[in-house]
Amino acid sequence: MSRITDKTEQRSLQSAILQASLRVIGRREPTSRHMSSEEAKLQQTVLFVMRQLLLGLGAEQILESDVDTVLIERLFVALDQGSTVVQGAVIDTLLPALKIRFSPPVQPAPPANSKHRRAGSRETLMSTSLLSLSTEKVDKVQSAPVLPQPPPQLLDCLMKGISSPHSRGMIEKWILLLCECLPLYSGTIFQIILKLVECFCKEIRTSYNDLQQVFKKTENWSEDRSEYVTIALLTGLETCIATAHERLLLEEANVPLSKSPDQPQGFFGNMVSGVFTSEGNQTRSAAANNRLTVLLCFQDAVRLCFSIWSWGAAGRNSASQDTESLASFQYTSLRMRNRSRRILEHLFTAEALECLETLVEIWSKAGTSEAGTPTLVFDLLHTLDGSRPKITIPAIFNAIYSRTNPAALDPSRKSAMATSITEAELAAFLVAYARSLDDDVLDEIWTDCTTFLRDVLANPFPHRQILPRLVEFASILGAKMENTNFGEDRRMRKELGVCVYLSCFCCLC
Repeated sequence: MSRITDKTEQRSLQSAILQASLRVIGRREPTSRHMSSEEAKLQQTVLFVMRQLLLGLGAEQILESDVDTVLIERLFVALDQGSTVVQGAVIDTLLPALKIRFSPPVQPAPPANSKHRRAGSRETLMSTSLLSLSTEKVDKVQSAPVLPQPPPQLLDCLMKGISSPHSRGMIEKWILLLCECLPLYSGTIFQIILKLVECFCKEIRTSYNDLQQVFKKTENWSEDRSEYVTIALLTGLETCIATAHERLLLEEANVPLSKSPDQPQGFFGNMVSGVFTSEGNQTRSAAANNRLTVLLCFQDAVRLCFSIWSWGAAGRNSASQDTESLASFQYTSLRMRNRSRRILEHLFTAEALECLETLVEIWSKAGTSEAGTPTLVFDLLHTLDGSRPKITIPAIFNAIYSRTNPAALDPSRKSAMATSITEAELAAFLVAYARSLDDDVLDEIWTDCTTFLRDVLANPFPHRQILPRLVEFASILGAKMENTNFGEDRRMRKELGVCVYLSCFCCLC
């Protein structure tokens, strides 16, 4: 009986301290004036006390006061007042409050002999996103029960924190808060992901442009925080896309693929290995709309990361730099290029066909003001592990077939057609990309290339607009074959000669 009394008194004391703390942090103040240092210190102390209560025993009992809602409102005020110290303290307190309120209930321990249990069909279908930064998140989405919806003002607060200039001193804490809150939106991630990615891309471009301007002036460059802000925002962008892609794969893994048993199959459709897959129902269903939403986010991220990766490439922009800051420029631009390249690597590994088509669109639409862009596109493709020639060449073939003869492809290899590029632009890119390849890679792509050409020649009508380009592509292969020494030269020359001859005949017809 005494233990029950002690616990009751402890809860009453916790509630009393919490209520007093809420009255302090909930005081309304004019948002136009800056918070004094004494007030900021008081707020920081009170928030520290609240955080200790939320991290201690019996914290679940004191959440009936809507602590998380009060803290979110306090975070809005701290943003308007520009107090980075209070922002950080509120975020540190809000995180355990959200964790307690929205964490799933503890699951009972599995039976002792569970390791011998046969895996169910649902478990064998689950797939982890290749873009994921951690495989644990997918398991949480799979096994977590339906959770209550987060406060409606939380998303607005996150968006404001990402975009507000007053949050730059605490941007890493804001990104941490966003990453921790994203699982709360697992059921509605496709409704908010476009808004989040658009916000991130806008703020990254702003901070990235500020960073570029830093190296065009000599005063106060050491006090600029644009590099720190840009890298933190890139982390948030990558996490958002990774979360949405994981959720997409989980949903598609449980959606039966509708495939007609008498669907026509071309020889090329059976040949190309399934490197690039677009899983899920290809009809205009909710799953297809969700996939399109995620792919649009991929496109935005590829364009943004490519522009950052291009900064300082091969001495680009170095002529406009001040000589005193050249060493700092080289270090900073290299760091930014490496960070964007890692994101591009993850994007290509997850959805390489769609990312490749985005780069093709950048390549085909590069104007005279971006004279070096086409070369940089090829430089990037040669840099990434996820875009090696043995992967990129079949992907280009799949992209062409998706536009000329989609019935010849397996649905899993079709492009989502999220870009506006045509088969003519893809064929031109194929020729230019083939020219940029080293002769030594011919052995990696020979089988795919010759099989593609034979398949086209077996049914040339859908490809009639690009046949001259394909002849040019075949001639490039022949020139590279003259400079290499692999395989059965006589047989290979015969194969390529037949392909070129038939291609020329088709063009004349």
